[in-house]
Amino acid sequence: MERIMRTSRTFVALSATLALAGGWAGCGGGGGEGGGGGATDEHGNVIRTAGGSAVSEEAHNHWTEAIAMFERNEAAANGWTPANCQAAQSKFEEANNAQGGSFTEAIYMMGVVSGRCGDDEAALGHYRRALETNERYCGARVGVGLGDMRAGRTAQAREHFERSIRDDNQCTSGYVNLAIIQRQTPAEVREALNNLRRALAIESDYLPAFNQMALLYLSQAAENQRQMLDLAEVVCRQAQLINPNYAPIYNTWGLINVRQGNIIAALAKFERAFNLDGDFFEAYMNFGSLTLSFRGYEDATRAFTQARRLRAQDYDATIGLGAAQRGLTQVAEAEATYRAAIQIDAQRPEAYFNLGLLYQDFKGGAVADLRQATGFYEQFTQRAGNRPAMAETVEAVTRRCRRRPQTGSRRRREGQSEWVGDCRPGRVQQIELAIALQEEMQQMQQQMQQQGGGGGGGEGEGGGDGG
Repeated sequence: MERIMRTSRTFVALSATLALAGGWAGCGGGGGEGGGGGATDEHGNVIRTAGGSAVSEEAHNHWTEAIAMFERNEAAANGWTPANCQAAQSKFEEANNAQGGSFTEAIYMMGVVSGRCGDDEAALGHYRRALETNERYCGARVGVGLGDMRAGRTAQAREHFERSIRDDNQCTSGYVNLAIIQRQTPAEVREALNNLRRALAIESDYLPAFNQMALLYLSQAAENQRQMLDLAEVVCRQAQLINPNYAPIYNTWGLINVRQGNIIAALAKFERAFNLDGDFFEAYMNFGSLTLSFRGYEDATRAFTQARRLRAQDYDATIGLGAAQRGLTQVAEAEATYRAAIQIDAQRPEAYFNLGLLYQDFKGGAVADLRQATGFYEQFTQRAGNRPAMAETVEAVTRRCRRRPQTGSRRRREGQSEWVGDCRPGRVQQIELAIALQEEMQQMQQQMQQQGGGGGGGEGEGGGDGG
């Protein structure tokens, strides 16, 4: 059986770090002056917002409670429940209201909470509101840039990241996210690495910078450049020493292990990543793809099911789940999953190929099922067109072979292939041959029944010679 077509993308790295500014642990800083009627720090300095306004006692109390709530939810497994999302959002809103509606950090944190709770659109709205109160605020500027990245507006995203570091040369997340864009262009790889180093010079334990540096080295590692893979792994080890519970580094480390050919280690890393972060889509996808390639269908089914829990409309996760279900001979479930993929994107060809394979190889071989398989293959080839990535599979479906002559001087020798040039018929031709054989056998059976019925008349049930 041909290799199952699942997805054009086998392993998934994090395309954009969700590394918003890390300055949410406190609001503003000491202004070097005491008094003022507002909240003060332990040294008696007035606590100010990023815009320089003194923070009121009431606003600071709400802020302190909100940050504690945020950190509890971050630390807990599945901490961001709908109830916790609402509570944290409300508490930051109270801090903002107590500050007159212009508390930049609190508005920004409302965006962070929205992002944690799966509402990227609301998060983007909060980041824009925060910029209205302070257009130089690093986290909000980066958050708007990430919104552009998700929407495919790379040029606009780059402008935001570049401005974030112009406005604030300590904006670590701005350097990191700019580096992500730069490393996609060979001429800018060196500058991408420099920006990651700048981020680490500002914040030596900034884990998103470590993660992106490892991905950069990985992207630069050709098949024979072991040194780059070793560098990438060293970066992962350094990040692990800083925080052994940082999930993204294990996903990246797993990708490195795959390139090293260390599949067992890669599986363990991907599993560690999603065990640390139950919403880690890329880690589930990578684990599922790897286990599927080794026919670990049960593990793949669980991984792709979790991936679809997170992104029900992801085409590749849906195709992967269907392939795993088919491997478990869950034919009805696999068919339903492939049809769900068509609902997601009817123009992509993979689901049609897989449905054709399912009807040809897993439905029992009835003529009606074989004809249905041919229909799916036709839809597959129409949509695959001349795409280079699909060329091999299209050839395997459409290939036509000629039989060798069976008579005269060209009689086929024993042990020789019946097809000219040892050609192997494609799937559509295989179906045609199977249908022709079934029809021929059916005709022979009908002829035998007719002959048997005509020759037995007049003898009675006992028959025989009357003895």
